[in-house]
Amino acid sequence: MKYVCVFAHPDDEMRCLGTLLRLHAAGHELAFVTITTGDKGLPFHPPEDQARAAEIRTAEMQEVAAHFDAEYISLGREDGFVIEDADLRADLIRTLRHLNAEVLFTHWTTDYNPDHTLTAKLTTDAALLAPLSSFAPTPNPLPHTPRIWHVDPGPGHAFEPTHFVAFTPTQATRKAALIRLHRSQMDVMRTLSGGEDYADHQADHDRTTGRRLQVPHAESFRPSLTDRRIPWPSDLPPQL
Repeated sequence: MKYVCVFAHPDDEMRCLGTLLRLHAAGHELAFVTITTGDKGLPFHPPEDQARAAEIRTAEMQEVAAHFDAEYISLGREDGFVIEDADLRADLIRTLRHLNAEVLFTHWTTDYNPDHTLTAKLTTDAALLAPLSSFAPTPNPLPHTPRIWHVDPGPGHAFEPTHFVAFTPTQATRKAALIRLHRSQMDVMRTLSGGEDYADHQADHDRTTGRRLQVPHAESFRPSLTDRRIPWPSDLPPQL
């Protein structure tokens, strides 16, 4: 099976890295797509550093992807200003076809960051059109409409999960190490949170989710309920 993560920024994949580790271990193919370069990801630097921020974050995301033997593609849009126009939708349709996407992970439909919310809609729209040759006629259309899982955005966004994936303490350690490959963002989070980095924050959330299942660590999801994009429960790894 070919799983493709479609997120707004490099590092957004942290919401499902435990699941990705399990899928990779089971022999599935993975790929990563970001809509933006994350060029605003050094928020305490002057605007002239945005090009450098994009370079840094691209390299960090490529390093994460390499651990999964995965391709990484950025559609290169400006961080903070994602708008679903015809060009962007066509770019994502072409990208999903290029990657032979079968199952997609993307943001929940409401989120604290407008880029996340728009990426969720963009992904849902592009998935519907990716099998249709009348839209963005090259490359070849997909044989089937990709199925979509939405990742947990954290508290406060009307997300009540319906599906869960547990992962082991060893996988939790690997997940934290992968998150910390986004080195530039660890410094940002420590400044914003008073010392805790993204890996610490995500581990706390995964333990909280795990307690609902009586396991040490877990991630949670909701399926897309839009026609033709509804996933199968078997798309997710089975119970440990």
